[in-house]
Amino acid sequence: MASQIELEYQQNYNQKSVLIIGAGPCGLTNLKYLNNKVNVICIDCKQDLGGQWCLDKYTEETHPNLQSNAFYKQHGFLQSSMYEKLICNVPKSLMVFKDSPAQQEYDEFMTCSQFYQYLQDYSIKHQIKKNILFKTYVQSVRLAANLSDEEKNQAGIQISKKFLIQIVSSDDYTQNSRYLQADYVIVANGHYSVPNIPYIPNKDIFKAETFHTHQYRENLIQKFQNKHLVIYGCGFSSQDIFYILLKKTPENKRPSKITVIGNEIIIGYFKQSKNYQQEIESGILTFLSPYIKEFESENSLVLQDGQKVENIDIFMYATGYQYTFPFLDFEKDKLIDLHQRRGINYSLGPLYLRTFSIREPNLIFVGVLQQILSTQQGIERQSIFVSKVISDEIKLPNQQDMQEDFEKNYQEALNKYKDGNQYIKFAQIQGIDEFEFFRQIGKLCDIPCDEEYNNYVLKYLFPLYVNAHLGNYPDLKSSDVTSQLPRNYYPKSGHF
Repeated sequence: MASQIELEYQQNYNQKSVLIIGAGPCGLTNLKYLNNKVNVICIDCKQDLGGQWCLDKYTEETHPNLQSNAFYKQHGFLQSSMYEKLICNVPKSLMVFKDSPAQQEYDEFMTCSQFYQYLQDYSIKHQIKKNILFKTYVQSVRLAANLSDEEKNQAGIQISKKFLIQIVSSDDYTQNSRYLQADYVIVANGHYSVPNIPYIPNKDIFKAETFHTHQYRENLIQKFQNKHLVIYGCGFSSQDIFYILLKKTPENKRPSKITVIGNEIIIGYFKQSKNYQQEIESGILTFLSPYIKEFESENSLVLQDGQKVENIDIFMYATGYQYTFPFLDFEKDKLIDLHQRRGINYSLGPLYLRTFSIREPNLIFVGVLQQILSTQQGIERQSIFVSKVISDEIKLPNQQDMQEDFEKNYQEALNKYKDGNQYIKFAQIQGIDEFEFFRQIGKLCDIPCDEEYNNYVLKYLFPLYVNAHLGNYPDLKSSDVTSQLPRNYYPKSGHF
């Protein structure tokens, strides 16, 4: 049965119609800039907006009807949620959207619940929640021109738009299957929902309890008490876990030992961290590299250089997430390619300006950019760009010119990273400059860049990130940036 939101969307098919997948920050900003311009609907499988910031009460272990869940059916995991007491890694003044400051009483680094409330307030201010269809899962997105007669008949509707989208109940993928159409589809489902679990030989013989940071919740802390916890990975997720366990957990409830395994260069920095000097000297915290070669027994593993880690009670993957778009048909439509390494999807393309599918520019990706300092503003800048293209204020180049631009970006990434598939990854140190990229699309949008904001990010946030990557993550969460900015600062509305 179609909801009122669906019916209103269907009734306006005579207008330019846009379907957005995902009601997290990416989806919400696209809704904001498209609202009242076109016929738009946003679909999300959760019970409320916020994406990862909307905490699900269930995990894979506690879900009452896991096998019927539509997301689990296609991905093998439930959609991710931030854990209960997560603290953001960006100061609130630099994390907010234009014209929408955070509440003054919020913490310098907002908690998960504070940012979730911020998104709620944002949706109310811009009157966009009325366009969101919750507890609904996008089963497939097909290019109408490639549909067979049988597929058209199965839809049971007169197809007049570029895309045919099948949706189902997120709670039960066998229920309430129906179809919508769209001229444009904006993929805003994020890239932090499907865990990346690298293959480690002899996994079958390893019997220690195993998690991914995706599954971390506060109630897991009691499982770690007096146990030897091995964390595989040394990014911010890893640092967040051992920061909580060693700095925010009472001493009598901590693990007996934490071993962190990861990239040799980063681990080298960690070993020198002044923040964990006491824990390192006492032996409760150990940093090791290089990567894991194989599991050796039911509670031990071997690193690539022959070092052994023994008496493991709990093993946690802190190995990030991978790109996945199971609703796209990669055989029949082939609108994008997923780039793989060791079986993991870690990039995609070809995309024009890291946003528009060159093979079909009406398929749009917002929020796939990696490791940008200006996370929220990056999303918003992309959303402004997309809205101007959809509303015909900007005309995209022809396919050949877009492909040439992509290949230029790809070559730049190849020169920086020795891996061209990393062209969607930004890094201010020996990498692709995100601010140059946003100036480029700002020029296309005929909107001046917010250099004040850029300067604040580079002056105050960038040094904190560098210090955190050097193993001093606790310094990040205790920093004071807001007092160094103008009172109640937020990004300028008339700038990009």
